[in-house]
This record gives sequence, structure tokens and C-alpha cells, in this order.
Amino acid sequence: MITSNAYWKAMKKTLDGITTEDLSKEQVCFGKNKLFEMESMEDGYSDYVEVSGTTLLVEKDEGKTMAVDPGIIMGGTKRLIPRTMAKKVIISEEAMEDLKYKEIINASKRLQASAWKTQDIDGASVVLNCTSTLQGYDNLALVSTSHTLPGGGTESNYIALDSNSNGITMTPSTQAIIQMRAKATLMKGPNGIIDSRELKGLTFPAIQIDLWDIITGTKQAVGSNWNDINTVSTYGLYKVPVKWYDAVSTTIWGGLTDAEDGFIALQKRKIRGRVWVDNDAETAMHSVSYRMAIGVANWRCFILGNT
Repeated sequence: MITSNAYWKAMKKTLDGITTEDLSKEQVCFGKNKLFEMESMEDGYSDYVEVSGTTLLVEKDEGKTMAVDPGIIMGGTKRLIPRTMAKKVIISEEAMEDLKYKEIINASKRLQASAWKTQDIDGASVVLNCTSTLQGYDNLALVSTSHTLPGGGTESNYIALDSNSNGITMTPSTQAIIQMRAKATLMKGPNGIIDSRELKGLTFPAIQIDLWDIITGTKQAVGSNWNDINTVSTYGLYKVPVKWYDAVSTTIWGGLTDAEDGFIALQKRKIRGRVWVDNDAETAMHSVSYRMAIGVANWRCFILGNT
């Protein structure tokens, strides 16, 4: 770098320190027992395939040949491709000369924080758009009444269905959780046979946290005769309150299951910052960028409670 500003090297060191700051603890969608656990991404894309495996065994008579399994049936596929997210701020040499260090540092800190916030909001949008954005193996919305199964038939990941097979949602309650757990237990796998999933957690707007603490933490039945036991309190569900939901919907909530290849976050390049000088314009550039792919393959990871 060639610059006439005597203070530039010192400021560059300060900005470089800002761009390496880890703000992952402030994220609400990423981490253990949250929506996503970040994984590294080696290739330029990642493919996920739903496969219908072997069916149940049948009785074989003595001396007779055994039945032949219909074989592996390939279902839908999901490809995740990393996106590059980036932005920069421009620092004029005049600002440096006028000793606007505090303003420059604050702008750089906000830019760095915005990168972590962007990741978090992208994660929340997967749930917020669960009934509209095409996701998952079958290229339907994350939540649908007619997810296609490779072995034949369909499945729903709404909390319940009415007599016309329309998705039904429920407001937060112990009964809703009991019904959601039953839905997970009776969830059909790729073969069309029950392939039970375990209900592990709940995600909801941050404004609902007190309500869910009562529903999942009260030992006796909520608002009822204290002789009744609140069995939901024994489920051991972890809670994922997401403040990014609130601005869009204060009522949306859903259940998180143990389905593999559900919510997927693949990091191709970690959040990083760069600082460089444009000598012609006599400005310094501070940029922050990252590359990651985010989405859902196995829609069984989520059961919609309410929109």
C-alpha cells in the first residue's frame, strides 16, 4: 500500500482487528440446539437425495427361495449452492486527516456485525417462508400436505389435517405439543412406512418465550386441576426463540425433529474482512464478505404449529 497518510497503518491494524471479531454467540438461529449447526463446505455445491430403501421382510417357507426386495428407489434431490454476501464502507483520507477515528471504527464495527446478522436473518427466513418458498427433496414448500414419497403416497408436516386433507394449525398449548409429538412419531419415511421422528425442540418468536416457558415447564396441567400432570414438561424440548420472526409474524411457531439432512447451513468461506486503498480517489475501503449455502433437504425436520 502506498499512502501519504501517516495514520493509515495504525488505523489498518485497528480495522483488521475488528474484522476478525467472532459474533456467533449473538446469533439466535445458529449453534447447538438451534435451527442450524454450521458445517464446512468443500465442493462448489452439495447434493442431497431421498432414497426409498428396503421394505419389511416376509416369511420364507422351508426350502423355498426368499422374496426379492423391490430395490432402491431414487426420490427427489436437493442441491445447495453457496452464495457470496458482501458489502463495503468507504473511508476518505480527509476523514482520516480530520481524526474521525471514532466514526470510522463505529462504521466498521456495524459492517462486521451486519454480516453475522445477515446470516441469522437468512436462517430465520427459512422458517418464515415455510409455506411459500420451494424447498426440500420434492421441490415443494417446506411445509406441505402432499410431500411426495419415493415409495409411493404422500405425507404432511402440518400439525394436523382436517377431513378434506387441508393443513390445520394450532395456537400454543400443551395439547398442540402432544398432537405435534404424535405427528412426529407417526411420520412416514421414504418407503411410505412409519419411520418415527423424535420431537426435539420448538422455535417461535422471541415475544412468546414466557408462554412457552409456562407450557413446557409447568409440572401440573396448565390452567387446570393440579391433580392433572403436564406430560409436556417431561419431553425435554429445547426452545429456540427467534427475534427475527417478530417483525414478520408474532404467531408463527413449529416443532423441530431429529430428521437428518433437515436444516442445512454449509460454510464455504467464513466471514472475513479486507482493507485496501484506492490511491486515485484517496480513499480506504473496508469490506466484509462470506460464502455459504443454506436451506432444507429433508422436510421431516419441521412440523408447523401455526403461521
